[in-house]
Amino acid sequence: MKRYLTVSVGSRNDTIWEEYVDIAFLVANCSILLITSVVGVVANLFVVWAVYYQKSLQTWNNALLVNLAIIDVLRCAVDCPMLFAIVTVVHQRERAGELICNAQVVTFSFGCCIQLMTLACIGAERYQSIAHPFKSVQTRRKRVMVLLPMIWTVAIVVAILCLTFVKDSPVYLKCNGTHLGTMHSYDTFGLYILGPLWTACFVLITGFYARIFAIVRAHGRKIFDKGSVHVSRKEKTKDTTDEQKQNEDKGGEEKGQSESEQNQSQRQTVAQVGQATAITKSS
Repeated sequence: MKRYLTVSVGSRNDTIWEEYVDIAFLVANCSILLITSVVGVVANLFVVWAVYYQKSLQTWNNALLVNLAIIDVLRCAVDCPMLFAIVTVVHQRERAGELICNAQVVTFSFGCCIQLMTLACIGAERYQSIAHPFKSVQTRRKRVMVLLPMIWTVAIVVAILCLTFVKDSPVYLKCNGTHLGTMHSYDTFGLYILGPLWTACFVLITGFYARIFAIVRAHGRKIFDKGSVHVSRKEKTKDTTDEQKQNEDKGGEEKGQSESEQNQSQRQTVAQVGQATAITKSS
């Protein structure tokens, strides 16, 4: 009897501990989602506002930055509150409605695709601006006007494919109350779509910024080399000028000394002639 009571008390303590852990995770998830939502919306709206009211920022390169800010606002204003609702509802009823689960799949896949592709395009445009700074604005304008619709079109197609064929993400399974053992696949979007897309965009971004770093470094070396050569030439010219001045000063001194010696000799000759004349007259 005592052993039964001990086991029951222990299991009850474990249950209470699990409830406390679940509540702590719920509070932490909700706090993170709320903070991310509020800060993300405010910060990205400020970026859009700054570009809209500052004419110097209204460039075609910044159009991609505004596109990234807009999709971040959508994710923070739609996806984060949706995840917040899923977390709270699942904690209370162990599953949410089919509509909110499908909406979360669409918003998550749509937002991730646009964010990653926009970051890759920003890296490419910055490389073009630094590698070819004198290209016309019309060329950049045409390129950006092609990239933006292409990014949104690809993201819409990926979102529709995920909604139709891919419903095995961790969030969807938890939202729908589906057990992992009953599924034939798991996280297909993450493994076969998001993972390769993230890897490709990361490689492109790293490659573009590495090229930018190499170009800036080479340009800096050229400037340093030209500056050092220019300084050495200046120093050499200065040294030559100083030598010429010194030679001129020495020549002037020598000339002055020779002139003074000539004057002294002339004076001595005149004095001797005068003395001779005086002697002749006296005799």
